[in-house]
Amino acid sequence: MAGKACLLHMIVLPILLTACFFGGQEKQSDKNKSAAEKTTVMDTFRLSQMTVPNNSAYNAVLEEFDKSDLQNIDRALIIFANNKADSLARDSMLISFNEFMASVMQEYYDRKLLGNRELGDHFRNKEDRSEAQKLTISLAKHGINILFRDGEFYLEPDLSFIYKHLDNVLTAGSRNYLKTKVNIANGFINGDNQPVSPPDSLARQVIAWEDFMLKYPGYLMKDEIQTQYVLVLTIYLSGNEQFPQYDPTTKMLDPKYQSSYLRYIEEYPNRESTKIVKKYYDLLTSKGFKYSEGLDSILSEVNFNPTQN
Repeated sequence: MAGKACLLHMIVLPILLTACFFGGQEKQSDKNKSAAEKTTVMDTFRLSQMTVPNNSAYNAVLEEFDKSDLQNIDRALIIFANNKADSLARDSMLISFNEFMASVMQEYYDRKLLGNRELGDHFRNKEDRSEAQKLTISLAKHGINILFRDGEFYLEPDLSFIYKHLDNVLTAGSRNYLKTKVNIANGFINGDNQPVSPPDSLARQVIAWEDFMLKYPGYLMKDEIQTQYVLVLTIYLSGNEQFPQYDPTTKMLDPKYQSSYLRYIEEYPNRESTKIVKKYYDLLTSKGFKYSEGLDSILSEVNFNPTQN
């Protein structure tokens, strides 16, 4: 027990020293700016020399970080990139980092964005975007995207930013996981470099997650991925407010969905998901492609666990 405490002390102490350096940096006058910059370089060097052997050690370091300091996202990435953990531990570390980053973003939202009408006015101002752009750029430096919709602020992790910093140390499964999420976030394009239709975008997401589950059946975040797969496939078959499936007046199926289902069946004939799409499409055909309550029942009979064929 004493050995573990000693190890933890050795890991955490440099971080506490780092926090002291960074905490005083903001109080430096312009006259001492060069000294502050040297301190930053020194702390970055110290972090780059720190290695964690497993996820428990990484979590211990993250616990010592101040979640109100956005720079700690960058520090967490530096330590992750310099780890000495095995493959399973690195997958766990990615989960720990995701949770830490979510906590930092939540802390920032609560302190800086929640109820901030003045800032909201800056984002509403179409003529002068300087303040909005300043904040957007500032957050982007730490891998955070800020969105302003319907009078509300939203913060999202920039997955490309995370992928860029961790690419060389991720396991094959985690690299594929992040890459898949980046591709989905960026949207899909066709052969003419044009965005695909909303139904085809959903179809490609289904394919992407189905491929992942087949290739990495034992991946640590398989439950989360399974949930995402089920959600996207359900929306693809039943639509939602963002992706309406039927004309609200005639109740007829949107032709884009009909074309997308046909392409899915033709291009991916041997998939588990294709069996579901084909069954749904056959039922649509029997109903003349007009909505009826019987169409909803098919989702309760779906096998959402893809199997290799």
